[in-house]
Amino acid sequence: EYHRHEKDAFMLAKDYHAIYSTPHILNDETSWVPALQSTVLFLALSPYSNEQQDMLHRVHQDSNLEKIPSFQKTIELLLRKEIINYPLANQQELLNLPSFVEGGPDLTAFWTESLHRRIIQHNVRITSLYYQRIHGGRLAQLLGLDPIRLEKEIAIMVSEGSVYAKIDRPKDIVRFAAPKNPEAVLSDWASDIDKLLHLVETTTHLINKENMTN
Repeated sequence: EYHRHEKDAFMLAKDYHAIYSTPHILNDETSWVPALQSTVLFLALSPYSNEQQDMLHRVHQDSNLEKIPSFQKTIELLLRKEIINYPLANQQELLNLPSFVEGGPDLTAFWTESLHRRIIQHNVRITSLYYQRIHGGRLAQLLGLDPIRLEKEIAIMVSEGSVYAKIDRPKDIVRFAAPKNPEAVLSDWASDIDKLLHLVETTTHLINKENMTN
């Protein structure tokens, strides 16, 4: 009840997983299924972190997850480096879980908004992996958001340190690549030179070998 009152989704995920892992619960499918479903639900509602990702991977490896395929699909979507369409295919099933509506309409509305926000944040993180810069309008289109909502979510993620981004409003450009300091630029240059010299050395060796055989 404390973690629900505090709206701490990740701790609720751990609470439900602890219930699920209890031997007498695991021996009763009517008990472990809702506990595992609620674990998945609150992992989806949890902010991104190394601990959350580790738990997602551990739950994904649980063979019991195969018996509730729509929840297995939810875990897989969260682990893939792909943009997730919103609403989720099984979203209504998630919203109908007793653990989702427990606590009254205000808390349910908070969880509903949190789910949308987590999917937006996931999609922004994935986009940042593939784009150094992108037009804000194009990004909003990709993520199915209006530009104002997109900018707001990116600003929150930047303030939380979960993504690097700079928004150039006049040019409508979102930059995800952090500028490199001179030391990093020099290090990259030196690494490229080493690779080039190695390639030249290897090529020269192959040419000499070819000449010797002829």
